[in-house]
Amino acid sequence: MKEIITASAPGKLVISGEYAVITSAPAISLAVNRRARVTVQPADADCVLEVITADHAEFPFSWNSSAEILFTGEQPAERGALLKVLVKHLANYLPASMPAARIVIDSSEFYAARTQQKLGLGSSAAVCVALTAALQKLFSVPLQLPELCYRVHTDFQHGKGSGIDVATSLQGGVIQFQTLSESLPQTCTLSWPEGLYMLPVWTGVAASTGNMLAQLDTLKSSQPSKYLARMDELTEVATRLCAEWPRHNIANLLDLLALYGSGLNRLDAMAGIGIYSPEHLEFQQRAASIGAVYKPSGAGAGDFGLVFSDSAASIGQLAVEFSAAVVLSDCPAIVPGLDVAVAAA
Repeated sequence: MKEIITASAPGKLVISGEYAVITSAPAISLAVNRRARVTVQPADADCVLEVITADHAEFPFSWNSSAEILFTGEQPAERGALLKVLVKHLANYLPASMPAARIVIDSSEFYAARTQQKLGLGSSAAVCVALTAALQKLFSVPLQLPELCYRVHTDFQHGKGSGIDVATSLQGGVIQFQTLSESLPQTCTLSWPEGLYMLPVWTGVAASTGNMLAQLDTLKSSQPSKYLARMDELTEVATRLCAEWPRHNIANLLDLLALYGSGLNRLDAMAGIGIYSPEHLEFQQRAASIGAVYKPSGAGAGDFGLVFSDSAASIGQLAVEFSAAVVLSDCPAIVPGLDVAVAAA
């Protein structure tokens, strides 16, 4: 190994289609300016996985061409598990002699600066995309990168999720996403509608996507007809939103975003998922008081909410009022997706 490989990938916010996207509804997602960064560089002797999150730790390991990874001390939890899954997917392409390497995974941008709490912006998918791209480059793996990323992340998540976060990290910008049968998800690039203003705000309370999806699974198994009715309702609105988005009719978009939020509320009331936390309800009331639309974002839905308006002044007013929360003022910027570079060591 004679090169230094760097890769970075952005996080995401789901604008519409959350929950229903797992039943093949179309969804809209936005890449945000918080990036996971991976560096793979030569090591003198021992392999080291360096993990930078809210804190900083190093984990010595060894690996071999049989796709076995052994950490010789403390286990690096999530990042170590991801590395193990990824290397297993690369087993057929590993060299007979594995290089000594230092792998640095930096997802510190996904943590709030003041409190060091994790922000629900899809850091796992961003790390997966960046790490997969870096090791694909290191081992000259001929597989198509999107397919490899989806497979690795699906295994890492034990089959949960739709892959919309992976797609957004890969592609960047604003995308429409949809899963159809067993094929790869379909994506297309969208432009941001002129005159639509959005303010992402963090509630300050972390949410567990896995736990919330488990509640949805409980509804699906215990009351399948009610589950299907709620999903059909969300799918119908999500489909209309995707059709309306390119037309840039802001009044219609705001109506549909509000309608999707109402559908999420009804799903929440039936399944007890916790989508509309007390913080979300408070933000919704404050947004409604000045004529703006508010909805939770993503399958976690406890972390971020989105305020939409046709008035830049209204968005600016709420940004000041929500100053206690984390406001991503760089959204909705058009943020590029995966970036990979190779330099001489």
